[in-house]
Amino acid sequence: MRLDPAGISQPNRGRRAPQARHFLAMAAGLAVLLSAGCGGSSTSGGADSATVTIAAVPGIADAPLYLAKKDGLFAAAGLGNVVIKSYPNQAAALDALHNSQADIAGSDYGNIFYQQSQSQSGDLRILAAGYAASSGVLEVLTLPSSSISSPLDLANQRIGLPSDDVLPIQTPGEPISLEAAAATRVLTDYLANGADSVQWVPMTQEQEIYDLVHHRDGLKAILLSEPYIYQAESTFGAVEVFDVCSGYTANLPLSGYVSTSAWVQSNPVAVADFRAAIAKAQAQASMVGPIEQVLPAAADMSAQHTDLATIGSYPTTTSAN
Repeated sequence: MRLDPAGISQPNRGRRAPQARHFLAMAAGLAVLLSAGCGGSSTSGGADSATVTIAAVPGIADAPLYLAKKDGLFAAAGLGNVVIKSYPNQAAALDALHNSQADIAGSDYGNIFYQQSQSQSGDLRILAAGYAASSGVLEVLTLPSSSISSPLDLANQRIGLPSDDVLPIQTPGEPISLEAAAATRVLTDYLANGADSVQWVPMTQEQEIYDLVHHRDGLKAILLSEPYIYQAESTFGAVEVFDVCSGYTANLPLSGYVSTSAWVQSNPVAVADFRAAIAKAQAQASMVGPIEQVLPAAADMSAQHTDLATIGSYPTTTSAN
């Protein structure tokens, strides 16, 4: 099921894709986001706010949130009432934060860094790490009958891209999501300047699979995350072209939990309690049993999917690197 890209061609490692380089450099320059402090924190005996509302996009990345809620970890840490509100995409979850409809948001780092770069006041603070990549959690797939057999064949092709993480405002010449930036970086090892010729086509992951299978919209390949990778492979026999989180992008941090500076400063106890609870949930999520119990509700996955899908890691500390 897993192909070894290094066995397909001799990669060109002398150049980093301009789009990916700019995107990742922007992230590296925003370590100030971490200035509120990171890592574990002891409980401090009761939250400042009676109710803490967390905005999240249902999926594997935020499964520890639901685990913490189910197992009473928030309450045990001192957060009396935690409400998890679902949003259709990352930008909407962060908008809820800015519009005071949520106190904390779980979001991918692409949208977090984008939102921070648009702010004049630098008002986002990362509270905790969320989800990090491992081999197989983001893949570019095609059909066995396709003319695409290696990354070398993707030059000038249209590739489906999950729309959930696409940035709300797109600038010509810049990556439109963290996934697109990571995939472009890996493609540069094979295509050099040709990596920038790829056209990313945002759509839901269900639509990506449908269009690939039915040869619609000129799609020859699609970028998917779990559980859609498993669905495409098991139902339609899709095969991997390359792993998006490999080589330079291996173990790429994908998401985290953020709040605004104002809320962090006004609610130091709630911040400490949230960090304590989510750290315990992240640690429990590293074990198969606890995370599989919440994935059906958190990510709308069947029991069979939870047992067979590839799941990344849930860091218990946040690194500025």
